[in-house]
Amino acid sequence: MQFKKVWMSPDTQKRSSYVLRVWGGVFGIVLLMLLAVVGGMLLISALGLPREISSLLLVCAATALAALLALRVGWRSVQDAAVFILTEDDRLFAADLRAPLPCGKNLIDTARGISKTQRSLRGFAEHPFLPGNAVELLTVQKIRENRGYYAVRCRVRGADRRTLEHTYYIVKGYEDEEMLLQQLERRRKDETGPELLASRMPRYILLSALACAALIALCVLSHPAFGVLAQQIYFPCLALTVVAVFFLFYFILRYRRGE
Repeated sequence: MQFKKVWMSPDTQKRSSYVLRVWGGVFGIVLLMLLAVVGGMLLISALGLPREISSLLLVCAATALAALLALRVGWRSVQDAAVFILTEDDRLFAADLRAPLPCGKNLIDTARGISKTQRSLRGFAEHPFLPGNAVELLTVQKIRENRGYYAVRCRVRGADRRTLEHTYYIVKGYEDEEMLLQQLERRRKDETGPELLASRMPRYILLSALACAALIALCVLSHPAFGVLAQQIYFPCLALTVVAVFFLFYFILRYRRGE
């Protein structure tokens, strides 16, 4: 099979270290969180701030920062390992060259999997090939642009010849990225087709947000500090708030994925 064009991460093309970027990102986040927590606690003591509420705010801020940094490291990993291949007979394939990480194993096995991924990436950069897990992109149903990536909902066909729907994330930064987007647009189905009905996610997001607001209000009014409502409903409302927040972020995530 002859290849007409191959899209891959610029860092992968330059044979940069995938292992160093992954582990460097992980240990960098851990070190930053330790410094932030220790420095924050010293600052709280030096300024004489209320320890309980200040510690809670510090932990929440550090956790949010760690989540954002981990998400960025994850997106970088996706971009480095994702490849798209256009053949001479105008067939478009996508593949993820990351080696499956063992579940429930130790760090040594995880490190071996990451090293195997780096070897696969370097081998592909030298001599492009069609990976065994590559799938052919038959039709594109929806392309949604987000700040740092494109969410592409499409129908694909795997090596077992079965077709299914899948969402691919094209992290911005590929060389000749516009050409890849043009190839995806060419395979886009007619927007009047039944597969492209208006998304229901905005409606679900609104309902979840309203439920969160109502439950938070109930928690505040039933808190002992206010005592407007019976205190017995405080903890049930608090538990329901956690559930509502989960669904709110779940629907937001699906909407950003173009579903």
